[in-house]
Amino acid sequence: MKVKKYIGFLGISLLFCLIMACDDKNERPENIDPLIVSVSPKTASEGAIITILGRNLSPKQEDNIVKFNGTEAIVLEASAGELKVIVPDGGSTGNLTINVLGKELIGGVFTYETPGVEYLVKTLAGGSAAGLIDGIGGDALFNNPEGVVIDGEGNIIVSDRTNNAIRKITPSGEVSTLAGNGNKGYVDGPVATAQFNFPWKSAIDSKGNIYVAERDNDRIRKITPEGMVSTVAGSERGFANGKGTEAKFNQPLDVAVDLLGNLYVADNINHNIRKITTDGVVSTFAGSTKGFADGKGEAAQFNNPSGLEVDKEGNVYVADRANHRIRKITPNGDVTTIAGTGSAGNVNGNALESKFNQPYGIALTKEGELIIADLVNNSIRKIDSDGQVSTIAGTVSGYADGAGRTAKFNQPTDVAVSSDGTIYVSDLGNRRIRKITLIDN
Repeated sequence: MKVKKYIGFLGISLLFCLIMACDDKNERPENIDPLIVSVSPKTASEGAIITILGRNLSPKQEDNIVKFNGTEAIVLEASAGELKVIVPDGGSTGNLTINVLGKELIGGVFTYETPGVEYLVKTLAGGSAAGLIDGIGGDALFNNPEGVVIDGEGNIIVSDRTNNAIRKITPSGEVSTLAGNGNKGYVDGPVATAQFNFPWKSAIDSKGNIYVAERDNDRIRKITPEGMVSTVAGSERGFANGKGTEAKFNQPLDVAVDLLGNLYVADNINHNIRKITTDGVVSTFAGSTKGFADGKGEAAQFNNPSGLEVDKEGNVYVADRANHRIRKITPNGDVTTIAGTGSAGNVNGNALESKFNQPYGIALTKEGELIIADLVNNSIRKIDSDGQVSTIAGTVSGYADGAGRTAKFNQPTDVAVSSDGTIYVSDLGNRRIRKITLIDN
């Protein structure tokens, strides 16, 4: 009996060890051949990042030799189920192949496309350490800079969320603190003594007033050019329409202002877009319960809307984060989807066939193109006037300046575009504000 129990115990132990070994996603079982499941996208230009999904690939980058019609590529990241690969310079249209420890796989035809406009990424301000330090360029420190917006003089206004402060960067990179002293709280009054609680993103009207969506105080605050902070709307957390402090929000993440001075609020946990008139009356502009639906006003549904922009005609554009879509609301409240399929991914091309992964911030160029901070894809995307989506900059998570196709971001949360087309990025995970210009600028 003791022998049987011992053998049974050994059998269970061996089975447990086998299950544990096979459960490790980074381990490659030696007795199973590798397999390519998909290549996305299958059309891209030199320097683009593609994703190869598979089975039993090697978690060691050097064990996966990827070639584009015979031209070897750099493997950026590797696991048993996924490879991130840079489309190599000098390659041509033809079969994509992978050699995994001697096993040759064919991923089908990959098509090279003509490279588009090239961009250059530089760091404007901030460093790797967290802090609340004013200064020039890399001498200044932020702590999770969340939002960026540009004032009438070309200064970049930063919502420095974990510092509970609003900062300013001049075009030359000089950083100063406009309001908030690093202490969490809720105090109106002069900027020297005012307090915030996780200011998220902001907007600026034609008079130079800064409006702040303050997530953890559930309010919309206002900073005048004269340096006074006041509450425009909101009180305790909840949902209620009404005037000023009668209204309630639930984690407002962004605010946008139209040409008439009306404010629009991305009310995150309420899954609504709210409107605040110039006399402070709050109403529901679009949205109802959590979900996805196009339609008019409260017939529409959003899922954690996080970014807003308003054009000259009064159309509101929404980064509908958890729906992985970009939505549009006309002045009369009609909601439509203009980009994204609803599935998380990273696919360029026709807007309604494209994929995003938590689009978080949004801005308009003067030509009417939309610039998107694509949070989990760590990239900056563009929707042009022809309804085509492309990647301006960003590859895998990290930190690197340089050409857009090789630059790296770490959770970009917001974007702003100046009148000359320069794009400013709030690079949250890197605690920096980055600057994107055309390569020939």
